[in-house]
Order: sequence, then structure tokens, then C-alpha cells
Amino acid sequence: MNDDRYSESMRVAGTLQELDGPNVNPLCHTRIYSHGKRVKRSLVLLHGFTNCPQQFDELGRQFHERGWNVVIPRYPRHGYTDRLNPSMAGLRVDHLLAVANRAAVVGAGLGERLTVAGLSLGAILAGYLAETREDVERAVLIAPMLGLKPIPGPVLTTMGVVAKRIPNFYVWWNSELKERLGPPYGYPRFATHAYAALFDAGRILVKSARSERPKARSIAVVTNAAEPRLDNRFTYRLIDSWREHGADVETFEFPASDALSHDLIDPGNAAQNIEYVYPIVTRLIEGA
Repeated sequence: MNDDRYSESMRVAGTLQELDGPNVNPLCHTRIYSHGKRVKRSLVLLHGFTNCPQQFDELGRQFHERGWNVVIPRYPRHGYTDRLNPSMAGLRVDHLLAVANRAAVVGAGLGERLTVAGLSLGAILAGYLAETREDVERAVLIAPMLGLKPIPGPVLTTMGVVAKRIPNFYVWWNSELKERLGPPYGYPRFATHAYAALFDAGRILVKSARSERPKARSIAVVTNAAEPRLDNRFTYRLIDSWREHGADVETFEFPASDALSHDLIDPGNAAQNIEYVYPIVTRLIEGA
């Protein structure tokens, strides 16, 4: 039975890998780190907006070395060799949810106990999987991008709606560095239509969390008090919603004095401190 489930999961994993065409940076291909059989624990790692699977590669390899099977999917329209490609404007929320669900199907077949974890947009998708899938044992949300400073929730919702209706345009993550911004496999700018898809995913998660208990057995949420743009108050409200429904939610916040950037994970981030961050994130992923 385990052999059949493993084989089917690897077949589905192959459909994710087939999406990595010649226009995709080899560093950004979907990762499947497998021990060749179904094992006790599996892990799905969901990367951030405009980044790609390379962001989580080092952490994923570490868990593979611990005996876990690991899946790191690439989102549609992410990870192209041409970092200024215009295709990002076509990203929609259903594309993101579909890839997250397919990755969870793979992960559930590769391990008896499935954990999903993600950063930023990936954290939103991990939360969505925790909310909707009974085959997720544990979910770890790292700095979910649910809201921005100093924009109130209703205004953010309106901005998301407007962003989808007006012509798409592009915004540099760093207006000084522009296309020189690293890492070399992430996009230095974002499409406003794609940004709207990100916040659509967040609204779907928040709305569901307000009305029902998540299906995952346990959840951990990581926040960063030094966030430059993200407003953690939106994340705190999500935690409150889950706890009001009786969910088991563990929390950890990196203090402002750590001066960490929003991307806590990517070794390619020049401001990274993975020697400090990874042991904490690893403990939260492992759970009890």
C-alpha cells in the first residue's frame, strides 16, 4: 500500500517538474528530495513572492539529510531566467492554490506525517493548506504577507480590487538598485496584478479562519518584529481567529533587536543570518 502511494505521489511530482520549461532558471526548478520510498515524515516548503525554490533549497536539503522526504514546488510564472519577463502579470490566485494543493498531495504520499511550511506568500499558502486539508499534520507560517504598513485592512482590500481592474504595471522592490537587486534567481520587481493575487490568497485564508477551525492538527506562526513593510497585526488577528476555534497554534517572534530582513530563509539574501534563524525554524517545523 505504501509503495503504491509513493509511486502515485512521484507521478504527481513529475507533473510539477514538467512545468519547468527551458525558460526557467535551473536553480528555480521544482525540488523533490526523496529517499526512494515513503518515510515517516515529509515536508512541503513554499517559497516567497517573486522568489523560487532555490530560496528553500538549503533548508530542504537539511531536512532530507534528517530522513525526511522534501518537496519544494515552483509557482507559475516564477523563476524564469529573464528576471524582467512580463509574464508575472498573468498570475492569479487560483494558480497559486492549485500548485500548493498539488504539492500537498505529493507530500502526503511521500510521508506518513506531512508538514507544510512557507515564507511570506508561501506562509499564506501553508495557512490555506492547514485550513483546508486533513492530510496536513503541521503547518508553519513564516512572516505571512497578510498586510502592509500603514494600510488598514479595508483599504488594502480595495487596493487589491482596483489593482486587478486597472492596467498592470511594475514596481521595483528597491528603487535605487532596480535590476541589480539580488538574489540573481529572484525577480527585482513585481507586477501589480500578481501582487493582487497574493492578497487575494491572504483574504481567502483570513475569511476561512474566521469561520472555521483549521483541519491541520497543529500550527506554528513565526513573526519578525523588525519587518520593514509587513504589518504583523494582520498575522496576530489570524492567530486569534484560529485560537477562537480551538486550534493548537504555537507562536514565535524574532525581536526587533535581531534586525532581520523580511526574507528570513534565503542564504542568497545578503542580510541573512541562517546560523541563527535555521535552528529555530527547524525546531518549529519538527514540532513536538
